[in-house]
Amino acid sequence: MQRVLTKPYTACLISILAVIAVCFTGISSRDLWTPDEPRVAAISLEMAQDGNFIIPHLAGEPFVEKPPLYFAASALMLKSLGTITGKTTAIRLTTVLFGLGVLLITFLIARIFGGSEAGILAMIILATMEGFVKNFHWIRVDAALAFFVIASIWCFVKVYYEDKLEFCPLGGLFLAGSFLSKGLIGPVFVAIPWSGLFIIRLLQHKHNKINIKRFVFYHLASLLIFAGISGLWMLLLYNKGGKSIWDEWFWVNQVGRLTGTAHKGHIKPGRPFYYIIKLIEYGMPWTPLIIFWLVSRTIGFIKSKSLSRKNLFLCIWGIGSILFLTMAATKRGMYFFPALPVFAIMAAASLKPESPEWFKKYSDFWILICFVIITSIIFFPLFAIFLPDTLPGYINEFMRTFGYYNFFLCAGLIIFIVLIFRHRRKFAPEYLMAAVTSLLYLSILGYPVQIIDTKKGMESDIRNFVLKIPESRRARIAGVNLSETMSGCFYYYSGWKIPKIRDKKRINDILSGLDGTYDSILMDRRRAVKNGSELFEVPYHIIAKIMTGHKRRLFWVEGLKP
Repeated sequence: MQRVLTKPYTACLISILAVIAVCFTGISSRDLWTPDEPRVAAISLEMAQDGNFIIPHLAGEPFVEKPPLYFAASALMLKSLGTITGKTTAIRLTTVLFGLGVLLITFLIARIFGGSEAGILAMIILATMEGFVKNFHWIRVDAALAFFVIASIWCFVKVYYEDKLEFCPLGGLFLAGSFLSKGLIGPVFVAIPWSGLFIIRLLQHKHNKINIKRFVFYHLASLLIFAGISGLWMLLLYNKGGKSIWDEWFWVNQVGRLTGTAHKGHIKPGRPFYYIIKLIEYGMPWTPLIIFWLVSRTIGFIKSKSLSRKNLFLCIWGIGSILFLTMAATKRGMYFFPALPVFAIMAAASLKPESPEWFKKYSDFWILICFVIITSIIFFPLFAIFLPDTLPGYINEFMRTFGYYNFFLCAGLIIFIVLIFRHRRKFAPEYLMAAVTSLLYLSILGYPVQIIDTKKGMESDIRNFVLKIPESRRARIAGVNLSETMSGCFYYYSGWKIPKIRDKKRINDILSGLDGTYDSILMDRRRAVKNGSELFEVPYHIIAKIMTGHKRRLFWVEGLKP
């Protein structure tokens, strides 16, 4: 029995508008933040400037940790809107558009399983999950990965649930997109739910006859499209970059990251509960609904010894994705993101045909928490006079300003209070919860994020540091221990491609004045540089230094003259 609301269309419209507002809020009000944004933004900018869409480059050096699709999309956005919106906003807009695509495809999948209302619920639940808001406000290639993964899954759901085999070639195209976004992990994310669809179809083959030749033909077409597009890029990569670039991309960054043999960051073997904890975090505030769905379906299976076709598919998709990520040696919260839509669909399914009684109480509790936080943010400038004087002056001044953003938040809160007290019975609790959660994100992405940006932003630090270095000397400076983040910052903010030197003998030759190309060094270390370090065997002195916004010390050094 389907639930009937007094004003379902009004509730849906308010929720949809609220989550769209969240998607676009904050994309232009802050600087690039570590650890990923400076590097990805710099690669996108360089691709827009040099037109090399095959091999991504970071400050003049090949960067083949990731395939080029996200960088290419950002580069095109930079060319189209960069002069209008600014570079950083244009690149973040690329992420937002991928995010809107993920929401749309999640709606389409959930609608196949439970109708339009289930689709809308899944979409607004996903859009207000902490993991979604966090990842789709950062410049990261995982935005493209998530879109192409969910789009490919949708195509195969259409094939297996609605017998529309003509969606197979489109599924292969999206599958190639997932590969070109982040490599092998994309097709694996698709293979898990696809295997569930295939197994379920085999189990039902006796009751639902299919045209085997037509079935095989369309799947081969899908596979050929995927292999053709992916293979073409790999061939171009090998031809343009050579064997060393190919080995770096495939063996080190693809195979090595999965097996843990690569000497890269985020290698954390073991930790079996890592992604379960991330699911709890990323799923908030809807995590209780996800747990409720999993527990209720488990109990139902124990009692009846069977699962519906839809529930079995969702279990294989969700649990299989967690198991795959757990087995991989590389672990990082954002790697879980492409699997998040299935848990939003589970949460939405928990609300049909009626919201559980416990959820109504939980939503009231959550709404109360949101009211307290939003009110505190709105009126925080009134209490900022009690802040300690030890805080930096620019932070004190910023936090004591009652600006237009506070006014709009206050207006939004008043409107929501009116909805609560005058029209509460007309709206289901999940729509109210989605709306107030959206308002919470809007409040956090405005005032508090700008306060954090005053500390994390690096543009002014980098530009001021570069100004200390005479332009005539920059071509003769080499980078030592210069991180990808800092290489990206220098290129993005000043257009300076700093060459990196890794050979210890040449480093000391530079400081001794024996190198014909470079005469000084720019060093990036988290700790102070001391004479007699493991790298330097000759005396030197520090010409200039700076502490960047993310606690990295930069030193410009040269050898002492005899």
